[in-house]
Amino acid sequence: MYRIRGKISNIEDQDINTDKGDFVKKLVTIEEYDTGFGHSMQFEVFGQSAINVIEHDKKLTQGQVVNIDFYIKSREYKGKFYNTLMIKEVRIEDASTRLAEESAPF
Repeated sequence: MYRIRGKISNIEDQDINTDKGDFVKKLVTIEEYDTGFGHSMQFEVFGQSAINVIEHDKKLTQGQVVNIDFYIKSREYKGKFYNTLMIKEVRIEDASTRLAEESAPF
């Protein structure tokens, strides 16, 4: 399990239509800035029950600072490997915590 902190820059739904049925996945893009380099990373939430937690319980929106616990899912296709960052847990930081960290002397 891995953990990262960043600001949500985009949230989008992606519909997947297959012979086995229709699925929905949610893509959450964050701007990671703790390292000072400002990397963008996209995370995936798959399955309607997991998406419901993100949409209704967590109420994620653009601009929120979040801590994401995630794992890396990897698969091979025609000799190439593809990796997906899968969200396990999301914690939204409140504004008072961020202000205290940003105003710390070191």
